[in-house]
Amino acid sequence: MVVWVLRGCLVYLASPIHQQEYVSWLRYTFKTFLLHAGVSVKDRGLATSPEEAARLVEGCNYVVAVVATGGSEELILSVVKAARGAPVLIVAQPYANSLPAALEAYPLLRGGNTALVFLDSLDPSSVGAVRKLRSAVAGLRGAAKLRSARIGLIGEPSPWLVYSRTTLEKLRERLGAILVRIEMEELYELMDRAEPSEELVERIYHGAAAVDVPRGRVPNALRVYLALRSIVEKHRLDAVTVECFRLIKERGTTACLALSLLNSEGVVAGCEADVPSTVTMLLLHTVSAGPVFMGNPSIVKGDKLMIAHCTAPIAMGRRYTLHSHFESGLGVGISIQLEPGTRVTIARFDPEFRVLRVGRGVVEESGLLSRLHCRTQLWIRLDGNAERIVEESIGNHYVVALGDHVDALRAAASILGSSLDIL
Repeated sequence: MVVWVLRGCLVYLASPIHQQEYVSWLRYTFKTFLLHAGVSVKDRGLATSPEEAARLVEGCNYVVAVVATGGSEELILSVVKAARGAPVLIVAQPYANSLPAALEAYPLLRGGNTALVFLDSLDPSSVGAVRKLRSAVAGLRGAAKLRSARIGLIGEPSPWLVYSRTTLEKLRERLGAILVRIEMEELYELMDRAEPSEELVERIYHGAAAVDVPRGRVPNALRVYLALRSIVEKHRLDAVTVECFRLIKERGTTACLALSLLNSEGVVAGCEADVPSTVTMLLLHTVSAGPVFMGNPSIVKGDKLMIAHCTAPIAMGRRYTLHSHFESGLGVGISIQLEPGTRVTIARFDPEFRVLRVGRGVVEESGLLSRLHCRTQLWIRLDGNAERIVEESIGNHYVVALGDHVDALRAAASILGSSLDIL
C-alpha cells in the first residue's frame, strides 16, 4: 500500500536586532523539547526578514513557526502568506517577548489556516507543556491531511442519509479536499478478479475468538477487501467510503470485514458512502495515529451512550469474533472487545464542515452485548453530557478513536475554520 508522507517544516522567527547567542540557545532548547514531545519536523532555519520567511516555508505541507522574539509580528504574517494555504502552527514561548508578538499578529490570522499555542515552559520535564505541543502538532498534521486529501466515494450516499451529505464543491471550498467519484461497477470488476489466499482466509478465520458464520463467507468478504485496496492504490486515495447496502443487494455480501481490515491497516474506510463521517475518520485517524471506528449512537442516557456498527477494526480490540451483518444476516460482521476503562475520543463533522463536535470518555462495556444492535457495541461514559447528541443533533454516525485527542482536534478546528463543540 502506497503511503503519502506530509512534509512538515520548522522555522524560527526573530527580530534582526536580537542577540545571536539567545537565538542559538532557544533553537537548541526547542530541539530537545521536540524530541521529548516525539515531534519530527524538518528544521528549515531562522528567518529575520519576510523574504527569508517565504523562502524557508517553500514546499511545506504544514509549518511549525516558533516565535523566538518580540518584534516579529510581520514575520508571522509573512510565514502564513508564504505558506500558500498550508496550515501553520504559531508557537509562542515564555522568553524574549514571544507571546506579545504572537498575540498582536494572531487576530489578523484567526480562522485562516492557523492555530496558536503558548508553551509556558520549554523544560522537557514539563509534562503539560510537552503534551500541549504534541497535541497541537497532531492537530496541525490532521488539518494538513484534510487540506490535501483525496476522498474516494464509491457509489452514492445511502438514501437514508438525508442530512449527512456534502458536495464536491463544499468539500473543496471548506477543507481543500478532493472528492473522487468511483462507480460500483469498478468495485465489482475488481471483486470478480480477486482471489484471497488460503493463508489470509485462515488468518482471519482462526484469529477470531469465536465464529458464528459459515467459513465459506469469509473468502467472498475478503474479495471486497482486496478490491477496495486496489481502488485506494489506483486512485491514490487518502480515504474511501462505499455504498455498502447496494453491495449487499447486488452481490449478497457485505463490506464490514473489508472496512475492518483496511482501518486496522491504517487505510481509512467508511461505510454507507457517508462522506462527512469518512472525513471525520481521516482527521481522527491522523491525529491519533491509530485505527478509528464509525458507528451509530444507538442508545443515549445521561452521560452514557452506546455506539454500534458491524465494521470495527480488528486491530482496535483485544479480541474479535465473526458474525453475520446485523440488518441483512449476510456476509461477515465484526464484534470487538476493548479493555474496560479504555479512554476514547468521539467526534463528528456536520455536513457543512463548520462544526466539529467532540467528546472524551471511558469504555465501560463492549462486544456483542445485544442481538438487537450492530455487532460491535461500545458503551462509553462521557466526561460531558451525552444527551446533547439527541437534543442538538448534527446527524448520525460518530467516530471513535483510542485515547484523548480533544486538544489536537481543537487545533485542527482552529486551522480549518470550524467551530469546536465539546460534549
